[in-house]
Amino acid sequence: MTAAAPHIMVIEDSPTQALQLQFMLDSQGWATTMCGDAESALEQLGGVLPDLVLVDYHLPRMNGDEFVRQIRMNVRTRELRVLMLTDSDTAEIERKGFESGADAYVPKSADTEILLTRAQALLRAAPSIMAHGAAPAFRRSRLLVVDDSPTYLYFIKAQLEEEGHEVVAVSTGREVLQKVEEEKFDCIVVDLVMPEISGTELCAHLDALRRKQDRLFQIVILTAQDSKEDMMRGLEAGADDFVGKSSESEILKARIRALLRRKFLHEENMRITGEFKNKERELERARAEKQAAEVRGALAEALERSNGELAAAYRELQETQAQLVQSAKMASLGALVAGIAHEINNPLAFVANHLTTVTRGVETLVPEIEGHLSAGGGRTLDKVRQRLDAMRLGVDRVEDLVVKLRTFSRLDEAEVKMIEIEASIESVLTLLQHKLTDRLTVVRRYGDVKWVSCYPGPLNQVIMNVVANAIDAIEGEGTITISTDRVDAMLAIAISDTGGGIPPAIRDRVFEPFFTTKPVGAGTGLGLSISYGIVQRHGGLLEIRSEEGRGTEVVIKIPIEPERQTA
Repeated sequence: MTAAAPHIMVIEDSPTQALQLQFMLDSQGWATTMCGDAESALEQLGGVLPDLVLVDYHLPRMNGDEFVRQIRMNVRTRELRVLMLTDSDTAEIERKGFESGADAYVPKSADTEILLTRAQALLRAAPSIMAHGAAPAFRRSRLLVVDDSPTYLYFIKAQLEEEGHEVVAVSTGREVLQKVEEEKFDCIVVDLVMPEISGTELCAHLDALRRKQDRLFQIVILTAQDSKEDMMRGLEAGADDFVGKSSESEILKARIRALLRRKFLHEENMRITGEFKNKERELERARAEKQAAEVRGALAEALERSNGELAAAYRELQETQAQLVQSAKMASLGALVAGIAHEINNPLAFVANHLTTVTRGVETLVPEIEGHLSAGGGRTLDKVRQRLDAMRLGVDRVEDLVVKLRTFSRLDEAEVKMIEIEASIESVLTLLQHKLTDRLTVVRRYGDVKWVSCYPGPLNQVIMNVVANAIDAIEGEGTITISTDRVDAMLAIAISDTGGGIPPAIRDRVFEPFFTTKPVGAGTGLGLSISYGIVQRHGGLLEIRSEEGRGTEVVIKIPIEPERQTA
């Protein structure tokens, strides 16, 4: 082994990119020789040969592929390792690079790690191959291919046999290790994902074997994943190349030819030259089919995008229409409730005032007449006083109802205001009292937060929608629990019921406009959708927790402070 740093020749006509490459290679401790064109590089190769050549495909006067052809025709330089770089990542440029004699190909857009790993793989192979000196006798190359898919194994075997290789196909990594011990192969093509032994583990075993026994077979990893991480692991495990199964078959063939050229350079060059014209039509047809597929794909993508935009616009229109309809209905309800409250309030005030006068008068007369009444008259007086107390209780209840109706009727208020949250909840329960009846029990658990900044009418609408859903969810007797609490800077209103819960299959759809599980005519499917929009307008959250068979809890969270509200 030698401690000398690898010597890299870089041929790049762009000063900026040349400086970047030099800095990257110097950071690895490698010695570099920089050339601005192919002509000066050929002159430099008259002296000490580098261990690796990095050459740009596009160069002034002489392109990179012509440069590689020239060094392959020279006996002294034909075994130099060449890594070709290019701005383009098209299959055509890659094919030309490999057919000119390059050993590997990396687009300039690739990550630095990929470029360095490719270079390290070529440097790792160079001493072992070059140490053998003379080229072997003319013969067919022998390839060993392993893949656990019988279909793909048959396909790749047929493709490689068309190239003139003798191909042995196996389906497991253990068979590969056994075959390598018994026979000699020029190249081993390994599937990355296999049972028992993975592709990277198999590469590590094969790399250790060829180093220990000084054998020259090449290793190529094939994978359907084609990710950067898998490429890095494969090359670091000892693979000489890494090819995606999705790549064109011509790319795989070209890369295998490049690897075999390290052993049979003369034979490989003759095969590439002889096959070039025969494959031209096939390549043209493949390129045309690829372009047609790209056009079809672009059209399909544009159509799908247009359909998606149209569907989104239609959904938005539906939601807006639903919100306008529901808002109009709630505004009409508010106006009706406000009118009823006003009409009730006037005669109620008349009754309440006169009731007070009558009660005060009776209490004034009692001391004067009580001693003159008979037993029957005393009982009548007691009954009158009891009836007056009952009337006062009834008037107070009607006054409380009017106050709650007026509280709920604030649906047209478009400004953020501070309201007493308990009063708002009670006003909603008053309007829904006819649905609660005696079968349902309402449990109130109000917390420390009494006032909140909000849009009063819309918030009442949200609470009414959720409570109404809770009532409808309970068949027979049950309990509805309403609690308020502070969660960070938000007021949380939790409304839970002991109904049947929401099935998991439809939980993700409860906020969709017009989605309902109620019978036709019993629900519009807009309640939760509109409530969600109102809560979002407040800058809050609407959360649903449900367990089938045990009930549902809906939590309304809105900011307490006015500066947290959104317009």
